Amino acid sequence: MTERVTAALGLSSSATTQFEKVFDVDNGGVLLALPALLANGLLDSLNVFDFKSGYYRIEDIFLVIAFKALARVKNINRLSEVSPGEWGCLLGLDRIPEMKALRNKVDLLSHESNEINLDTWRAKRSEDWMNTPESVIGHFFVDGHVRTYFGNTANLLYRYVPRQKLCLRGMTDYWVNDETGQPFLCVTTPFSKGLISMLKEEIIPELLKTVPNQPSDEELKKDKRLCRFTVIFDREGFNVKLFKELWDKYRIACQTYNKYPKDDWPETEFNTIFLDTPFGITKEVKMAERGVCRLKDFWIREVRQLTENGHQISIYSTGFHVESNHILVHMDCRKSQENFFKYGRQEYNIDTLGSYEKTDVDETVEVVNPKYRRLEKDICSAAGKLGRKHLKRKEISLKDNPSERDIKRYEARQGELTKQIEELTDIVKIKKAEKKDTAKHITVEELPEEFKFKMFHGGRKKFIDRIKMIVYRAETAMANIIKPHLTKHDKDTARHIIKNIFQTSADIHPDYENKILEVKLHYQDTHKKDKVIKKLIEFLNETQYRFPGTDLAILYHFVSGENP
Repeated sequence: MTERVTAALGLSSSATTQFEKVFDVDNGGVLLALPALLANGLLDSLNVFDFKSGYYRIEDIFLVIAFKALARVKNINRLSEVSPGEWGCLLGLDRIPEMKALRNKVDLLSHESNEINLDTWRAKRSEDWMNTPESVIGHFFVDGHVRTYFGNTANLLYRYVPRQKLCLRGMTDYWVNDETGQPFLCVTTPFSKGLISMLKEEIIPELLKTVPNQPSDEELKKDKRLCRFTVIFDREGFNVKLFKELWDKYRIACQTYNKYPKDDWPETEFNTIFLDTPFGITKEVKMAERGVCRLKDFWIREVRQLTENGHQISIYSTGFHVESNHILVHMDCRKSQENFFKYGRQEYNIDTLGSYEKTDVDETVEVVNPKYRRLEKDICSAAGKLGRKHLKRKEISLKDNPSERDIKRYEARQGELTKQIEELTDIVKIKKAEKKDTAKHITVEELPEEFKFKMFHGGRKKFIDRIKMIVYRAETAMANIIKPHLTKHDKDTARHIIKNIFQTSADIHPDYENKILEVKLHYQDTHKKDKVIKKLIEFLNETQYRFPGTDLAILYHFVSGENP
């Protein structure tokens, strides 16, 4: 009896994709993103995973996560707020996995034996993205983004969070984007190593394996100015020794803001030029360039931009293969990565921890000694107090013709401050001597018990973040399709129009006889938007994509307006 019930429920094998005629499906507009998702590799190379299909196939899991992100369902837990049957209509299923089941499936695809498989799949996606004709490669923008944690069980290390101007516990994601803001890869660390260490240990080795069409060793020897690629970052990575190491060891160029600019250059050195940005904007700027030698026999290009208020922005670059104006353009393109972070936080919730499952950290990694950090804090505190006491003693003075009482009060106050200064001076000396005998770095294993910490298992976060990258790239591709059909003043609304499509209802009409799946999108609030979306629909219908797991060609158009 139990076997019959199981078979009747379809639990003995995977569910088949079978669409039915339905009307007014919430978020039905996400189906318009399916061609862009498939083009960005959402369902490519899934055979690398060790996954035994149950009721749901692996393709169903990937599609649910992608559609969830498109519809701005911020995390898996929020799936309890949507109708599983309604969303099942989008996939040709009777329902989508409920919250707990989907979490288990995602963990299965990102834990244990699948951890390596997930890394392989992620690397393959990055490689494919860099090999696409529309990809802008050669200049990679690297920046860190902190995911804060306010719990008290993991005891994560503190790190500075610029957007909140506070030191908070959390983990740092280092993102690599191109000059248009498209993400390529993301590396996460629970340690507060900083950008320089992450570049040398994680990011550069990954890019060397992934970036296509790198010049050969013979080409590099023949042209001394040629480099493999350029990495661009903010002042956190400013280190001339790093520039030299990356150039000498790998022939990789670096570009960043000059952290320690010297005196302003004469304004007569600056020439007016016009910069053409990748976003179709032409800017008029004043620019000058010099060569500087900060290390023996190692030259760096210093390019400065003169702003309207007279401020000079100094940029260092070891890339001698590009024009000076391109250096300014690439530095200005860092805004695209900042925009990606802002949009990702607001729309895709990239700040989420993903999972609260904790795991041990590598105990051989060195971290800052808490005792050393505490001594530094005590020295700074005592030195600050000492400076204020010195200042206060200088400010005390006797008035003209002081009385005997005034003199005694003056001497008592001076004596009290002198005593406090001597005490603080002794404290600073003792603390400095103690700091000198204290190791600045110790291994995690050597940390005192109260400072031991764990990290969150990053598998689920890696999995979901990679799908969010695919979703972001798909959304960007759709926005780029409609931009030429928008007026000059409306181009900034392209992404907003695409977002509205995903939140729009649609009718789904399968025609198995003619092997067509019709997706009828409901109209928007203005005729102007409908005209633009019609252009997108015409483009999508030319792609002739078939719904995964079926032989149904997807055909998009607006509802006819007739009463169903």
